[in-house]
Amino acid sequence: MNLKIGLDLRMAQGDYGIGRYSLELVKKILEQDRENFYYLFVRDPERFEKAGFNLYGNVRLVRASFPHYSFAEQTWFYMQLLRYRLDIVHFMNFNVPVLYHRPFVVTIHDVIHHKLPGHKPSHFLHRLAYKFVINSAARNAREIITVSNFSKKEIVETLGISPSKVKVIYEATEAIAVSESEVIATRQKYGLVKPYIIFVGVMERKKNLPTLTKAFDLLKEKYQVDIQLALVGKEDRHYPEILQELKKIKYSRDLVITGSVSDKEKFALYKGAELFVSASLFEGFGLPGVEAMSLGTPLVVSNTEVFNEVYDNAAIYFDPKDPEDIAQKIYLLLGDQKYRQMIANNAYARAQIFSWDKAAQQTIKIYNEAN
Repeated sequence: MNLKIGLDLRMAQGDYGIGRYSLELVKKILEQDRENFYYLFVRDPERFEKAGFNLYGNVRLVRASFPHYSFAEQTWFYMQLLRYRLDIVHFMNFNVPVLYHRPFVVTIHDVIHHKLPGHKPSHFLHRLAYKFVINSAARNAREIITVSNFSKKEIVETLGISPSKVKVIYEATEAIAVSESEVIATRQKYGLVKPYIIFVGVMERKKNLPTLTKAFDLLKEKYQVDIQLALVGKEDRHYPEILQELKKIKYSRDLVITGSVSDKEKFALYKGAELFVSASLFEGFGLPGVEAMSLGTPLVVSNTEVFNEVYDNAAIYFDPKDPEDIAQKIYLLLGDQKYRQMIANNAYARAQIFSWDKAAQQTIKIYNEAN
């Protein structure tokens, strides 16, 4: 078919969320598709060259150092895209230049800014502009990709989009093999000297970490569990007060805040954990839980529609607004070895249905049909 396809990878920088989604998906797309030609719009072409993205004969790296949610994105990036006269562009997030009306596909991961707007500094994309841009992207896209049926329902209801226009393609993971000695070394590095439970993600408001740490205090005091809580992931610079709140709990000495870690260390920490926990209030998918599942780590998570969809019988569920319920469910799983092993087995089996290869196949099909 030989389409000229543009991929907006300007957000493919981080280890979490959209950055992880973009990198993993595009790696598999390039492995599978030799017919179409891909223009990768990236902030740092040298980084992508080192990672081997330029080794494919049907790939060109294009420097696109335009900040997200900026005037430059809406003007200079728009003009750059026009110059290449692309048959289709895949924007990995909703921040599409509103004047761009050539064929494109957009991934909308969720509509959290409608539900939990928070107090992030507005920059160019203040709240009204956000709604204008996301509505424009949804209205003008040939197809919308999202990452769960829950997100599809939210997008359809919130943005007034036809359900037939929204395609669900699950995110995935590829477990990184780690030895017991690597688990031990990683635990030592971060001071995890007791059995521990683990949370992975950016420390943003929707993750509900203050409530989780209140539950941790209850777990220590009421249930007398000698355990640590590892919070793995970077601090959100827009919410510095969250970290301060976490440090005020009674048993803060058993709270281990690692900051960002390497992928190898992250999977070593998953493997060494008694269980994975998330009290998140709103997610589009929940990739860290799937990563934990891929190593057979059982989950104790918020009783939300999306977590029930993605994790199914690989988790037990709690009310994320009730520290007592959170503590009780964690204690239940920690205290029943047979039950925990059953959930662990379910977790490993459940993880097998999520595949980046499959996600890439489905995405390439959308490119070929959307042109």
